[in-house]
Amino acid sequence: MKFWFVLFALLMGCSSVKEKKTLSDNINIDVKEIKLKNGLTALLVHNPKLPIFSVQLFYKVGGKNEVPGITGASHFLEHMMFKGAKKFGKNTMDFIIEGSGGSTNAYTTNDQTVYYENLPTVELERILDIESDRMENLLLDTDDFNKERQVVLEERKMRYENSPKGQLYLEMMQTLYKGTPYGRSVIGDIPDLKSVSREQIFNYFKRFYAPNNATLVLVGDVELSKAEQVIKDKFGRIPSSPSVEEAHKELKEADFVPKWTTDQVIARKGESPNPMFMMAFPTYKAGHPKGYALDVLSSIIGSGKSASLINQYILINKPVATSMYAAHQSLEKSGFFFVGGELVRGVKLNAFRNDLLKNMKNYCSTEVTARNIQKIKNNYLSDLYSGLDTNAGLASYLGERQLVFGDWSFYKTELDMYEKVTVDDVKAACHEVFMKPSVFVSVWNMHK
Repeated sequence: MKFWFVLFALLMGCSSVKEKKTLSDNINIDVKEIKLKNGLTALLVHNPKLPIFSVQLFYKVGGKNEVPGITGASHFLEHMMFKGAKKFGKNTMDFIIEGSGGSTNAYTTNDQTVYYENLPTVELERILDIESDRMENLLLDTDDFNKERQVVLEERKMRYENSPKGQLYLEMMQTLYKGTPYGRSVIGDIPDLKSVSREQIFNYFKRFYAPNNATLVLVGDVELSKAEQVIKDKFGRIPSSPSVEEAHKELKEADFVPKWTTDQVIARKGESPNPMFMMAFPTYKAGHPKGYALDVLSSIIGSGKSASLINQYILINKPVATSMYAAHQSLEKSGFFFVGGELVRGVKLNAFRNDLLKNMKNYCSTEVTARNIQKIKNNYLSDLYSGLDTNAGLASYLGERQLVFGDWSFYKTELDMYEKVTVDDVKAACHEVFMKPSVFVSVWNMHK
């Protein structure tokens, strides 16, 4: 049975779908997995609903793979990947894609860099040709390199120095993961961005931009046998990187464990007239069983109008905050639970922090109920189904799991883990995490 029919039937409550024991039994994504001799993994899904496709190329390289002196290399390289390669030269890619009615973009995180295109089916062979060309033969033109350096520096300023929220997040990550690879800015430190050379970026490119460090995901109205042959023709000749596996092995789990052992409280001057804050607690890497309980907990206390933090600090006679949120972030090597928001001017930060810590510990007992957990599970599944109903959403979902867990079908394990989360699981994870030392960072214009 095709995934798309199963998905539709689940959403509509179709009685013709046979009931099974677990949720993961009812979701079956029909994926054709290909592994080339040079190490490239390709995942293909046929979806004939419309004559379009989404292709996404995941590279297992991000901020955590950098070292002092070349921080921001992954993000800088993301910019340069749009500047042309040997066959498709300068400014060619955007012209072709936009001229075909398609779209393209990319993003870089701590753990990965991802490029994606959405196009009509007739453009499949050409876009795969473009992607293979820039994987193997990126130009890194000197003039473009120097111009893009300034663009990246401006982006850094816009996202951090001129953004209270960005400044807050950066300070939180640098404090939480001080001395670890996750403690560096993904965009890069300003001195490094100003001094990094074309040769350094090129060497970084040759090490990490290789088929044995990439996953290609293709979803849409494409003939799978033809797509497989095109992928083999375009990517099969590209040599593997001989050193990329060693680069990943060098990153030990212990390298990502926060080193501080007492509460960290940091205040920074920023442009926000009202105090903005983030409080974070170290947790677990992606895939850890306790992480799923913490995902549920973050939604109970921080998502939606009925969330605990909203009721406690905003929907009261004298509001303490204008916004509040909570989230649990699972990275490849570590994770963190964090709450944040913007406070009313005049609120005493130290008193607020103490009150927040007390209330969060109380939430472990007062807010974690079977009803709240089931509501969060229902919301999660609704959002999941909506996301998987698009080519791009499904491609991203599969690629993330292949990159982080080495197995696109890990979604079945995840669904089972979410389904099994109990009240006792969430309470136990809540008590465990909120007893750990925390990082509390605030940013505001203290003189206004």
